[in-house]
Amino acid sequence: MKYQQSRARTLITLVEHIRTALIFAMFLAVVNSNTIAADGEKRFDVTNEKKNSSGPEWKTSRPRLFFTPERIKQLRSKVKAEGVFREAWLKLQKKAVRLLDEKLVSKEYADGGAGQHGNYGRPSGQVSNMASTLGLAYQMTGEKRYAKKLREALIHFGGLRRWAGDAKRDPPWNSELNTARFCFGYAVGYDSVYDYLSEKDRKKIASDMIRLGVQPCLNDWVLGQKRIHALDSMGHNWWSVCVSMAGLASLSLLGDEPQAEQWVRQVSDSFSEWFYYSGNVLQNKSTNFDAGGGFYESVNYANYALSEYLLFRLAFSNVFSDSKPPEIALLQTAGDFFVHTCYPSSDSMMSVNFGDSSIKAAGARTLRLLLANGYEADEYHWYLSRTDAGLGDPIGLVYYQTDSKKSLPKNLPTSVIYPDIGWVIMRSSWEDDATMMAVKSGFTWNHAHPDAGSFILFHAGKPLIIDSGNCSYSRREYSTYYRHSKAHNVILFNGHGQNPEDCGHGDRGVKTPGRVYKLLDLAGLKYVFADATGPTSWKFSRNYRHFLWIDDVILIFDDVRTHEAGKLEWLLHYEGRADKRNSELHLSNGGKAKAIVRPLFPENMNITEKKGLKDHDPDTEVTYLAISPQGTMRETKFVTAILPIGKSGKNNLASIEPLQGREMIGVRIRQGRMITDVYLNLRADGRKMHRNSCNVINGWDTDAYLLAVTRPTGADENDPDSVERYFVACGSYLRKNGKLILDSLSKVYTVFTAGKPEMQVALKGQPIVRASLRTTQKPHKIRLNGKSVNATYNESQKTVTFLLDKR
Repeated sequence: MKYQQSRARTLITLVEHIRTALIFAMFLAVVNSNTIAADGEKRFDVTNEKKNSSGPEWKTSRPRLFFTPERIKQLRSKVKAEGVFREAWLKLQKKAVRLLDEKLVSKEYADGGAGQHGNYGRPSGQVSNMASTLGLAYQMTGEKRYAKKLREALIHFGGLRRWAGDAKRDPPWNSELNTARFCFGYAVGYDSVYDYLSEKDRKKIASDMIRLGVQPCLNDWVLGQKRIHALDSMGHNWWSVCVSMAGLASLSLLGDEPQAEQWVRQVSDSFSEWFYYSGNVLQNKSTNFDAGGGFYESVNYANYALSEYLLFRLAFSNVFSDSKPPEIALLQTAGDFFVHTCYPSSDSMMSVNFGDSSIKAAGARTLRLLLANGYEADEYHWYLSRTDAGLGDPIGLVYYQTDSKKSLPKNLPTSVIYPDIGWVIMRSSWEDDATMMAVKSGFTWNHAHPDAGSFILFHAGKPLIIDSGNCSYSRREYSTYYRHSKAHNVILFNGHGQNPEDCGHGDRGVKTPGRVYKLLDLAGLKYVFADATGPTSWKFSRNYRHFLWIDDVILIFDDVRTHEAGKLEWLLHYEGRADKRNSELHLSNGGKAKAIVRPLFPENMNITEKKGLKDHDPDTEVTYLAISPQGTMRETKFVTAILPIGKSGKNNLASIEPLQGREMIGVRIRQGRMITDVYLNLRADGRKMHRNSCNVINGWDTDAYLLAVTRPTGADENDPDSVERYFVACGSYLRKNGKLILDSLSKVYTVFTAGKPEMQVALKGQPIVRASLRTTQKPHKIRLNGKSVNATYNESQKTVTFLLDKR
């Protein structure tokens, strides 16, 4: 082990002797003064001191967490050379000057609050802000006035009774999110002005940091001797935030506190378990992360939890320059979640706001820190150039590396599914003001609302079909409205969706979460299947929702069955205006964002206005709509068309015609030169026992649940070879007029093009699938699930056979 590589061995030995003497002297001082920590244990335990003759492996010079000499030198150079950095630095310096005159939050106010967070939000925010701003100002200029003010704050807030609110829990909680923010402020402040502080100051600040911040956090969340929390016991972001910042504070104490290295190592090593926490069936808790990197608690809390850990990880890498933090594969994709859930408009960037999030929430802080930690991606640079590149944040400025010239990769998918947390995002393109739909059917607890099967729609730069959002957690409306199914775009039975105990009353969590399955996106057709039956099973025995986006038309098929007859309501929350015109609804938000919602089945439904609450504004009432069939019923199929209106207006809208037949309902879509027929096979809804769902629909012989065929206008609809695009959901065969179009022993979900030199296929099913698909000519090129493949072509049957093996 070594200090810095440039130091000679003699200097290493000398410094180690001095360090050992200082630690021993500190130990004697503590013993003589009988200084005891709040938990009754002595702060300095020489038996835990690292004994290594070659010296500590961490960097001993300070600052070492973020504002390292190397980084400060680089920033000074940038400030001199580039206007954008100079401007950003001057703004931060002005802010630092203003902070010199800022009055510190009084101890009486801070310690005088009650409840989970007490009054500690303002003081923790103040010291956190001062630490990074004044700390950077001191390191950049060397002016002691900045260090003096920061020292004053560190001494002052070290005199508080606690750094956490007291909610009178049993057992008592000694730490919370404010404790973590205090830890950040003290870690960065202590590290930044270390050379300015006297030995007496250092001992006091370190002692306060340990007593009020580090030990309460670690004892509550990590250390087995006193730990009261598991990975999932308090909204899953809390664990990451509290533990990360206790780890950051411990990093700042290396060399001053013998136990600090042990704390740092324990924090660093434990995070793999947090990232891969897989849920808890017995206590109804969700997995933290989807395998693809999505975080179940929302975009907002994903940014919070990840960015706090990445701060610790960055500082760890700076301090332990020869020791890498643990490899966590999820960090390779966690940042993608923010990219895929964003909606770029001409004048802003919005995001999917399921749960306790906001349409304005962003993951910029996380993406900046991913880049700083070495996780490079062009789309991160694009995202940051559209949101917040970090020039106004002290750490963001020091580690700024956004390249605004980088654009989105051309192969970035327009649809993504996070099946472990139940999120799906589909978009028409990545251009500004495109159309984007997000679907959620996943877990319910805490920040994840009872919204299984819900969806939202952005179009022409605006939100059109929306989530009701949330409000301050202290408001009664938070649990009486926002965290109920009625606040989301779902189907209610006699006024109920999910059990209120899941989230709004009791927070028991959902026993059986919703699911999303079989995302397909190919040749202008997108499909996903959302199962909301589990979360609504106290009222529903079947609650399936299929989203089929065909070119410019979005169809929603709802297949519902309840335990008894009652009133069904199809809810629609919108932003802007909703005008009823005959049997359809015209939505508008601003000048260009418009769409038509056309209920097709059941026929002659009622549309009722209901009163809800505005997002983040529970004092303002808003209107939402309930679309319901006449009378009571136990089972039905809703078919609803959504037509986003494009730049050319209504003149270019698709024509939609409802179809009905023997044990079938469907839709005919005419747009441009193409016609698409969509059929819902009513025999395939579970009513057939021990028999396949065989049906003949308009000449199509199939067992598929959903079927869509697209052909040119004027083509012979009796000839299957006139079809250019097929879609089959949950089908094993498709035949017409003696021609075999699909053949698979297991039921599959597929979209494929036919009769073209290049054949495109999206195919989903069980782990092993052998499927034959018809195309009239041997393809020169075949792409299966986005990859070029070789496949066998049968000239006599005109079929290509594919083998999928995912074992």
